[in-house]
Amino acid sequence: MTGIHTGDVDVTVTLHDIEPAPDDGGWQEIMEISTHSASSELMVRGMMDDLDEELPVLSFDGPGDYRLRVHARGRDTAVDLAPDEVTEWYLIQAWPAPAAEVTVLRQTDGYGASVHALITTGGLSAHPPRAGGTGLGTQRP
Repeated sequence: MTGIHTGDVDVTVTLHDIEPAPDDGGWQEIMEISTHSASSELMVRGMMDDLDEELPVLSFDGPGDYRLRVHARGRDTAVDLAPDEVTEWYLIQAWPAPAAEVTVLRQTDGYGASVHALITTGGLSAHPPRAGGTGLGTQRP
């Protein structure tokens, strides 16, 4: 989830055959989630607009279970605003892996802490339906 209300964020996707090491490059939050791709078309998509450039398909190894490690920084900079320039950066690492619990590897931003509090109190689901993906990506029909 982005901290901004509307605007551009910088997203990088890397694909791996096995679990990679977390990128320690100044990320404020690093979190791992599992997802299932039934169609092998799990993708990062824009909520309102198309992306400026296509990102790699997350389910690059075909249908099945995947682990996504999401790195984030800058989410406290312009919370609920619509900045004219990029204030948030994300790195998504994807690899085939059996389903596992949500894992928080680092959490130092206030926005991330508030999202985790919502998950903990039941105000936001950390476990979306398998067929629907994760909210980070969408399944193409």
